[in-house]
Amino acid sequence: MVSTKAPTHVPGRQRFGGLFSGDYQTFLALFGFGALFTAFENLPKLRSILFGQSDVDFPAVFGLLIVLCAIFWRGLLRRGFVWAEPAALTWMDFAGVDRRRVVVKRMWTLWLGLVVVVGYTGALVTAIGGGSRDVWIAMSALTASGAILAAVTARRTAIHGETVAPIVLAVAGLAVAAAGLGPMAVEVLAGALFVVAVAVAFGGEPVSGLGRQELVDGWNARILRAMAAVFMDPMLLIPESRPVPWLSLRRPTTLRLAWAGVLGRSRYAAASVVIACLVGAGHLAFPAVPVAPLFALGAYAALVPFVGGLGELWRNPGRKRWLGTSDWELRLVNGLMTAVLGLGWGALLGLVTLTLGVTPAWPVWLAIPLAVVAALRTATRPPMNYDVSGGAAGIQALRGVDVLVFGSVLLSVLV
Repeated sequence: MVSTKAPTHVPGRQRFGGLFSGDYQTFLALFGFGALFTAFENLPKLRSILFGQSDVDFPAVFGLLIVLCAIFWRGLLRRGFVWAEPAALTWMDFAGVDRRRVVVKRMWTLWLGLVVVVGYTGALVTAIGGGSRDVWIAMSALTASGAILAAVTARRTAIHGETVAPIVLAVAGLAVAAAGLGPMAVEVLAGALFVVAVAVAFGGEPVSGLGRQELVDGWNARILRAMAAVFMDPMLLIPESRPVPWLSLRRPTTLRLAWAGVLGRSRYAAASVVIACLVGAGHLAFPAVPVAPLFALGAYAALVPFVGGLGELWRNPGRKRWLGTSDWELRLVNGLMTAVLGLGWGALLGLVTLTLGVTPAWPVWLAIPLAVVAALRTATRPPMNYDVSGGAAGIQALRGVDVLVFGSVLLSVLV
């Protein structure tokens, strides 16, 4: 008689994330699913919000969906699912539980969430535009092939230069939108992505086989992000800078530390490029959406990771005293550095809009310096004061975002 080992449940861990517990998780799940399905009952209203009086440009929608697949692929390549709680990890090792199953299960859960987001976006926009059968098939094939490619690359250890791959996919989305290609070309692209996924699936070590130290490091980073959310400190959500050897050997100055903060976070450059492609494709696909908030939000998301070095210095008075610099010098040097990055990102966005054949009005480009100011304001936020009311604490936590929202509304009125 052969007996199979029953799956072991980690003590204290809710099954299915507490979805069927009857607690607040169940309420949030029901509310979320209800809101998602209600959108399909208000298609005319959503059409006027997204497209106005214009016809639905399905090649632009195809391009947007391809870029969306690229940005979610980039997010999955971060491999944020590789973590394990030290106590649970010790218990699993003692009980003989395979830690790989836990990591793989977490990866598939995150992967499923991304697939649902991409698939839902494609289905909703196709339903709003009244897409034909060929459009539905192309959307489904693209979502499926992109999901397969993201899964087979995220489940294995990092490949050298893999962060460039989402940029290539995003550029392919821009090409589809700019050339006005139809469902047949999208299906060919989906087939090419599937072939690449099959080729990458063989070889390499599974990421679930990483050692205890890597899992604990992932847990520590996760705890830091959770505490940042609880204490409303957005700068703690930005991971630490990687060391820059040729700068660390020299005498620290404000300019060198600013350079080190940017170069140590160069891994976010690929995400910034994909964000620029997403903003341009979104502007082309949804002509009725105000352009200024779209540009400002994209620039802010692209620049915030690179002001993490300033944020670390600003919230640590001991480091500022060690550096021996004043607050205005920190603002000036890091502001100039962020302005250069914003100028580069704005030039990239201009190249994207030129490729897509769209010409935004000139006041819209003021959203780039607006995002620079907002990012610097976020990084130089004073310590939280928890003696005030919840509303005042929320205003403190949204420092930088307040300028972004107010400026975006003002630019929308000017445009």
